[in-house]
Amino acid sequence: MIETKRNIFRYVDGEESQNDFFASLLSWAETPRVLNAIHTDDSISFDDSAEVVATQRDGLPEFAPENDHRRTLDWVVRDQTKLVGYESKCGDGLSDSQLREERRKLEHNAHRRDIHLFAVTEDVCEPEFTADATWKRWEDIGQAVIEMGDKSEAVEIMADMFRDKGYEGFRGFTEYRRDEHWLVTHQNETVDLVLEATDCAEDLRLYDKGEKHLDHHNRVKKNIYDVKEKDHRSLGPPYHIFSVHPLGYRDTETNYNISGNSWYIAIIVPALHNEVYVQMNTYPSKDTDVKELLRDNADALTDIVTANDMHVETSWNSLSKEESPTRYTDPEDIRHVLSKKSGYKTAKRIRFGWEVDTDQSPDAIIEETADKMERLHTIFYDGIQRREEFGEVPKQRSVVEVPVEPSR
Repeated sequence: MIETKRNIFRYVDGEESQNDFFASLLSWAETPRVLNAIHTDDSISFDDSAEVVATQRDGLPEFAPENDHRRTLDWVVRDQTKLVGYESKCGDGLSDSQLREERRKLEHNAHRRDIHLFAVTEDVCEPEFTADATWKRWEDIGQAVIEMGDKSEAVEIMADMFRDKGYEGFRGFTEYRRDEHWLVTHQNETVDLVLEATDCAEDLRLYDKGEKHLDHHNRVKKNIYDVKEKDHRSLGPPYHIFSVHPLGYRDTETNYNISGNSWYIAIIVPALHNEVYVQMNTYPSKDTDVKELLRDNADALTDIVTANDMHVETSWNSLSKEESPTRYTDPEDIRHVLSKKSGYKTAKRIRFGWEVDTDQSPDAIIEETADKMERLHTIFYDGIQRREEFGEVPKQRSVVEVPVEPSR
């Protein structure tokens, strides 16, 4: 039998060292309990015999002869019924060929056990790969470990590592300070909020442009590693803007285009303020159909804004370049903007939405952000299609009440 207590108890920085440290702690900790906490949502559970049987330094003994490379998974766990392998990437993309070869290696070492392969990354949105593997986020692993109760000493050390890496999740906004450290902290807290709110919102997901960025208006990278390890590359825009779209956006032809003329739900956080906005972003100056849609439905949209306690904001350019938009709450002013000014000068962009109350518990901020995204989706979308008429005013939904926790 392969010895499970390996002498790899070290941690400096970077992907390989993180894998080493985590695998070593997992081997020394309450292995089945930690694994079951990590895999709560994966329809997989481990019995009491679960143990770490291989790492990147001490791999599985049998190699698949059909493989082109002698693959070594980052860590492998075995119990009585299954063999589970994990391949971790922090920064680099996943390789289909590597995952396929690693799965074949698991098969050659399974000895009648069930096979599971997990691809663990820091990606904000699920990466595209065709290999038979299940994606898992380091962020989710970290939060699961941090939230475990009655931790042993080894699990406490593991939780400290995840906190240090920024995997703790959204815990509220840090009080403003005029220094670079606050800017970086604020940016990272914003990313955590957006991740959790989008996960909480039904039938919605983050738009990641399919390549390297979460949103084309923002310089926040798609990969958490790029955000939290190279923060200086992301600082700059006055607003952090995250586009959200309905599930199925990429699979069906629709009459809107997030990356072009713009018709999308956005979570907007000013770079210098602990404020959060959830808004429907339109760009009538670049899309005649949108301009006519807003004008033809000016009365109905004004009624919707009033009934749902929204505000309307207009701007001459994207939020990434302007200092602040102009806000309207009076029904007559809103009607005038939509019917007369839509698409011209200061009303090139028009946004409908709300400000989120940030003077409440972190969980309540997440719930309210998610609720407001769902409400915008109900009002402005018909499934994944942009609505073409607004004849009926949707009733305002109540926000889920979450117990208030002490602020940081």
